Amino acid sequence: MSASPGVPRQHAGAESREPLFVPVRTRKAFESVVGQITELIRAGELQEGDALPGERRLAELMEVSRPTVRAAVAELADAGVLEVRPGRAGGIRVSSMWVPDQLVESGTELRADRTFELLEARRAIEPRVAQLAALRANEEDFTAMRHSIDLQTENSQDRRKAIQAEQLFHRKLWQAAGNEALESMLRKLFDDLAPVMDMALRTEPDRDRAVEIHEHTLATVMRGDAEEIEAGMDEHMSYLEQIAEEAFGRRRLREIPAFLRARSVRSGTTT
Repeated sequence: MSASPGVPRQHAGAESREPLFVPVRTRKAFESVVGQITELIRAGELQEGDALPGERRLAELMEVSRPTVRAAVAELADAGVLEVRPGRAGGIRVSSMWVPDQLVESGTELRADRTFELLEARRAIEPRVAQLAALRANEEDFTAMRHSIDLQTENSQDRRKAIQAEQLFHRKLWQAAGNEALESMLRKLFDDLAPVMDMALRTEPDRDRAVEIHEHTLATVMRGDAEEIEAGMDEHMSYLEQIAEEAFGRRRLREIPAFLRARSVRSGTTT
């Protein structure tokens, strides 16, 4: 597993990163190549200074044409994310871990029912993933999560960077769980929840509160008590859910009126 962005490490050769790239299976080859590289950076799998395989090798690994890879690399270089150096000692390198908003696919349209559905799905999955992380994480994983929180703190006045650092914490948590299927589900969920995530970190006090929540989440995961993790994740998820409820002017879960409940339920007795 890769170390966290910003934490000094030995930069291995580009060939060691070849397994990170997978074949493109959509018709939007250019967008998929850009998306695959930016996701690896956002997840901390590619870090500043890391070398990517060459254009020809990237095309082979992702099963796309060389012109497609060339165009995608040029787009990322123009955005300041990659640097292309000419010559034998050159190549393609990551120049910045901060991915501009225009390179990240926007989430689904912000609609109440869809948003609450996504938040419900998150409740069903992420607490279990956090408990798996507590079971399987090593010191490197905890260091990576700790560093993502440090990045949030350092960049609290820069909303775009703070949001990306906040997302990095979750990605490092999912990676620590050691289950790629669950990690993939959560990546898709969080991409779809992007508008709500953005809304939750609009002000500096919001971003400071997000740091506090992540500090508490990391502490509970490190202690490894399943029930404590469950409670901590409930607090973690409730924060975003409350913001969504305020934005839409309605509750996520509708309370059943007293007249629809059985008398025994209302009085707290059973028969």
